[in-house]
Amino acid sequence: MQASIKRVHIISRHNEGWALLKQGATRALKVYPTKEDAVIGSYQFLQLGYDLVIHRKDGSVEQYKKAESAANGAVAAPRAEKQSASKKNGSGK
Repeated sequence: MQASIKRVHIISRHNEGWALLKQGATRALKVYPTKEDAVIGSYQFLQLGYDLVIHRKDGSVEQYKKAESAANGAVAAPRAEKQSASKKNGSGK
């Protein structure tokens, strides 16, 4: 028996923003104003073992991230990367 696939998708919701949906669902878990916000919000699902599928505005797949990569530290949340960069710039004393 094959395990069920656990994926979340980030899709464009036209004038509403960017929606985070579980695979097979018709209702969004949450709608974010920007794609970047949706990506940041989706990282909690990577930590829970979900794969992440990020779509372009036209619906085609832009990026696919496997949950195993996130568990091994290969995928860092965008917010963490920004904080690290700002710490590097501020520590020049």
